[in-house]
Amino acid sequence: MIEKKSKSRLGTYILIGLIAGVIIGQLIHVGVSNKDILKDVSVYLDLVSTAFLRLIKMIIAPLVFTTLVVGIAKMDDGRALGRMFLKSMTIFIIGGFFSLTLGVVLVEVFKPGIALHNVLANSLNGELNNVANSVCTNCQMSAKSFMESIIPSSAMQGFVENHILQVIILAIFVGVAGVSIGESVAPVFTFFDQMSKIMFKIIGYVMYLAPLAVFTSITKLVMGSGISVISLYLVYAAEFYLGLSIIWLVLLGIGFLVIGKRLFPIIKSMLPLYGTSFAASSSEVALPGILSNLERFGVSKKVSGFVIPMGYSFNLEASMLNCTFATIFIIQLYGYHIDLATEVVMLFMLMLTSKGIAGVPRVSLVIVAATLTAFGYPETGVLILLPIDSFMDMGRSATNAFANTMSAIFVDRWEKKYNHE
Repeated sequence: MIEKKSKSRLGTYILIGLIAGVIIGQLIHVGVSNKDILKDVSVYLDLVSTAFLRLIKMIIAPLVFTTLVVGIAKMDDGRALGRMFLKSMTIFIIGGFFSLTLGVVLVEVFKPGIALHNVLANSLNGELNNVANSVCTNCQMSAKSFMESIIPSSAMQGFVENHILQVIILAIFVGVAGVSIGESVAPVFTFFDQMSKIMFKIIGYVMYLAPLAVFTSITKLVMGSGISVISLYLVYAAEFYLGLSIIWLVLLGIGFLVIGKRLFPIIKSMLPLYGTSFAASSSEVALPGILSNLERFGVSKKVSGFVIPMGYSFNLEASMLNCTFATIFIIQLYGYHIDLATEVVMLFMLMLTSKGIAGVPRVSLVIVAATLTAFGYPETGVLILLPIDSFMDMGRSATNAFANTMSAIFVDRWEKKYNHE
């Protein structure tokens, strides 16, 4: 209860920082016309933003490594259930790639980053363009450079240089090798599991700076562009929630084809639980109620008890949508065009790095920052999204809970001849 209250207070403080930043930024925008003074103020505001970003970057590599190794270990536990595990993972992977691809399609169609880029480029004395021109000189990779970028020359290179693709490769080798050895190395997986929890705890500490980072980044944004820039946030949020709506519609359509009209009373009974997830920005709060309702409507307890908990690590469809949507938005924001080959590599990378992030508010921004860093783009763009991420997280949490419900229903139907007399 204390942790939930703490999350709620943090969201409130971020909102306060957002409002205060808008007010003060607009006052400066209207009252100060000297560009030199505005530039000096921006430098001081950047101190907080830079500190916040460096703290996030500090934790990216160990976070990705430990969560991925632990995720592989959990897969081994799931193999004990054999058939059900394979069916669950098939559904999770298909849903994950659909969500990641949907995020790419939506952001490429609506191009919200380009709209914001045009506003900022005209108001920040070319600062945005200067940042863009100073980064990402090797974004177009050849086959050789791509191979060199994903295979480290030493085990620690990825950690030292924050090359996340290299960290992923090392984590896969460690995880698979440990699983193949078996029970004798179980303490190693336990260690990484505990380290993963420590990493998430550190993120919680870093996020205490989020309200101040929001205040400084929004103040800088509004004092350069004026309050009209806020309307672009609303457009971004509307486009993202359109993506969430598409996920709901597709899953409901498939569910109707799978079990027919029985689907609607099940979902109707779940709506208050999804509302709770939305309000609390946490999909986990609905877990007990979802399990109870599914059992009441005839879904095998063995299926729901396995699929739902595993889904909180492997079936984060809304979070995956956010990862591609937010990442390419930031790439657009800095004036880049990302080619199809890079987008495909990015999809596969996010399929791995997005695991294990459910239930940790705003940690998806860490994954976005890691992806931007891995492909050579400026990760400072995550500060642009920080003010509205709490609102986005509400929709993500409810949608993740809904997607896990549907996955359990699909696996139960698939397993019907084994689980029902």
